[in-house]
Amino acid sequence: MYAPKDNANPVIPVRLDSQSPMCFSCERDLSCFTSCCHNINIFLTPADVIRLKHRLDLSSEEFLAIYTIPAIIEGTELPIPMLKPLEEDNFACPFVRKEGCIVYEDRPLNCRYYPLGSGIFHNRDESEDERFYALIKEPTCLGHDLGEEKTVQDWVEGQGIEVYDEINSGWVELILRRKSLGPFVELPEKTLQMFFMVCYNLDSFRRFIFNSRFLSVYIVDTETQEKIRDDDVALLSFGMSWLKSTFFGEEKMTLRKETTSSVE
Repeated sequence: MYAPKDNANPVIPVRLDSQSPMCFSCERDLSCFTSCCHNINIFLTPADVIRLKHRLDLSSEEFLAIYTIPAIIEGTELPIPMLKPLEEDNFACPFVRKEGCIVYEDRPLNCRYYPLGSGIFHNRDESEDERFYALIKEPTCLGHDLGEEKTVQDWVEGQGIEVYDEINSGWVELILRRKSLGPFVELPEKTLQMFFMVCYNLDSFRRFIFNSRFLSVYIVDTETQEKIRDDDVALLSFGMSWLKSTFFGEEKMTLRKETTSSVE
């Protein structure tokens, strides 16, 4: 998911773990500076949308409409937004300039991982999923073998990735569980729309909760209601619980006895 390009064989097929050594440094004086920000294929996670919409002072709908195009998560029919490249500028990221990234502090997770690709091995027999990595070595990038040697974990911590991964954890779990169901289980279009709203269009999801029959159908305590009114991360976590209830029948949400589970 985190490999940003479709170049031929960009991923070196060597499996790395958190303690594997690596050397990489992105320097402004390198001739390749910002070259990785062109011909982009950057998928956005829920944490990316939250950070970027706040950075740009936009609503979820505005951000998604202006800066993204629809895509599908590989191996599923689940929707995901992708950054809309600038066709007139060699399909560049809309946030890159000659001097670099103008949203660097809030750059997407895809960019934070680079030059690492990241994957998760889901083993039903184990209590935890196994994360693994691989180096992305593109011929245009001159940053490899520069700087001090560090471990993959050092790189992850230095790029602020762990905060994003924590926010996205429920979303990643849903994707892995959907993949485990196999290709013969299809999700209805309404369910896919629900997934997109909860994961990426949090402002719409918030209106859905407070302006529909949602609170008449589900019991949501006052403290939680107060949190999700203003806190997008709390709202995303709440949404993941709701999706697990609707997707997999988990008892994450409590229905009011006098109602059915239908919310319009």
